[in-house]
Parts: sequence; structure tokens; C-alpha cells
Amino acid sequence: MRCVLAVLGAGVAVVFGPLVWLWLTVPIETVETARPAEAALVFGALVRDGAISPLHAERLETGIALLDAGKTGVIVVSNAERAASIMKDYLLERGVPEARIEVDGEALSTPDTCVSEAARAEPRSVQLVSQAYHLPRIALQCRRLGVRGQYVAAIRKEGDEGTSLWTKIRVRSSRHTREALLVWAELLGQYRELERSVSP
Repeated sequence: MRCVLAVLGAGVAVVFGPLVWLWLTVPIETVETARPAEAALVFGALVRDGAISPLHAERLETGIALLDAGKTGVIVVSNAERAASIMKDYLLERGVPEARIEVDGEALSTPDTCVSEAARAEPRSVQLVSQAYHLPRIALQCRRLGVRGQYVAAIRKEGDEGTSLWTKIRVRSSRHTREALLVWAELLGQYRELERSVSP
């Protein structure tokens, strides 16, 4: 039994080791602690039937909060073309001036957001906005592409008060396991293949 537990423990350590290291070394900011930057890169998420999901809305609301606080000059919505347009419409409906929105409609995958940013003729200071569990992988992928900035956690909305503890544990463990696998895939050069197989 001890051998089985030791093997299981070693397996968990191997799978989650790189993700844990990133958690320990990637500083994650909030809207309140973030320093001013020229642009907030809001990472996209899957858009179903033209609707922004609650998690996706959290990212966009964080971009708005950064703009309202005078901590960013422009919000960059990054996603596939149609989804990025829907993200822009969300911001416009929330009163964000069109001049303060940039659209990156070529991000079919998470690192594509930083591919576009790295291709800019003039580098700029950026805030990378997504959920806290997503930011360590973003840091790994974007640093490899030459994009460094502040990692700003999306504002969490209330609304899961009625959710059972077991459901919360299941959802969060699923997210972190997915991130651990994708971090390994990035390190091994197999990210895009694995991303397709574990996408929700």
C-alpha cells in the first residue's frame, strides 16, 4: 500500500510540479495593485451562440475596471475574429469608448494573443488579464514569445453561494488539472495538439 501511495504521490508531483513552480514565481496582481500600463490584453474564451460566458465577462469587466481606474490606456480584446467582435460589442454596451478598444481577431489559441503583441513595431507596457488559475500558463507562453507584463486576475463575481462544496472542488480541480497538462504540453512543444483535446 505504501508503494502504491508513493507512486501516486510521485505521479502527482510530476504532473503538477511545473504548474506549482509557476504559481510560486509568477506575481499576480489585482485591479487595485496593478501599475499603470499602455494596454490591457483581455484573453478570449469560447463564445457560444453569440453569448459571453460569465468567466469571459469577468475578464472584460476587469479590463473596464483598469480603464476606469486610469491604469490602462486601451483594452485589447483578443479572440477569433467573430468572438473578438462580440467582446468589443460587450465593451461598447458597457460604455467603453470605441477609441479605447483594440481588436485582435487572430487569436485562435491562448498564445496567439501574445504572438500579435510581439509582432507590434513599437513594444508597449501591458497587463495580461484572465482568471488567476489561467495566468501562470499565460506567463510561461507569453514570456517565451518575448511578451512580459503584469498578470492581472479577473474580478470574480458573486453568484456561487448555492453551489455545493463538492461541486466547487470538482470544478476547480478540473481546471487546475487541465492547466497542469497544458503547461507540460507547452514545455514539450505539444501545446496546440493537447489544447484541442482538453478544451471544454
